[in-house]
Amino acid sequence: MVWIRHANPGFSGPAVLALLLLLGAIGGPASRAAPQEVEQQATPAAPLPPPGFLKGCLALIEQKRYEQARQLLAPVVAGHPGWARAHFYLALTYHKENRYERARELFQHALQLDPEEHSIRLFYGWCLYYLGQLAASREMFDSLLAAKPEYPDAIFALGLIDFDDDDIDSASGRFRKAIALARKGKDEATEAKARARLADVLVRSGELQLARDELVRSIELNPGNYETYFKLSRVLQRLGDSKGADAARRDHDRVRQRVRPAGPRQPPETP
Repeated sequence: MVWIRHANPGFSGPAVLALLLLLGAIGGPASRAAPQEVEQQATPAAPLPPPGFLKGCLALIEQKRYEQARQLLAPVVAGHPGWARAHFYLALTYHKENRYERARELFQHALQLDPEEHSIRLFYGWCLYYLGQLAASREMFDSLLAAKPEYPDAIFALGLIDFDDDDIDSASGRFRKAIALARKGKDEATEAKARARLADVLVRSGELQLARDELVRSIELNPGNYETYFKLSRVLQRLGDSKGADAARRDHDRVRQRVRPAGPRQPPETP
């Protein structure tokens, strides 16, 4: 069976927003990126944006209005080159459009400006992953876990890298740990994608019934991820359940059409 090497790890729009809202939780103090601090660091040449500026930009990113957010952020970044959070948000507008080379430059600069803003490391790590820079991506996620050792999404990401590196035992362990932590934190989106990827490991090792069970549970947790239905259909076909495989393929087509209507194939959503 052929599995896509860099298939969508299972991030939806709401999941991305939830991650963005964790900025204050996994980064440093919320006041670090505020315009007032930039003003304390150096007198800016350009006027400071009004209160709530970044919150408004984040809302635009959540609405997938990336160009509009960029038009607001770009002049602020140019006028306030020491503002790490503004650089970070500008990077996100490119990252969400899968323009990873440009996003990488901005993530790198934002992290240089504020190495303690650990939320940058999460998205920077994913950016490097999608660029195929697995060693650098691993280093970034490891550095996040050094500060937040039980952050399930970073553990999940390392599981993906292990899987890509054919370290199946390590990948299995990381996916299982991500599942346990996600369950503890009631993070159904992360649990769902970790179970789907654990199923990949089980398929690789020939444990098809266990893989089926993980995929079924993943769908229960996140019925909107159409790729999981396709994986389930392949597993059921190999188990000899042709009727179940056909039903899973129909579910895949139905959900995919709802999530991504017919048209040019779009790149996978990113974290």
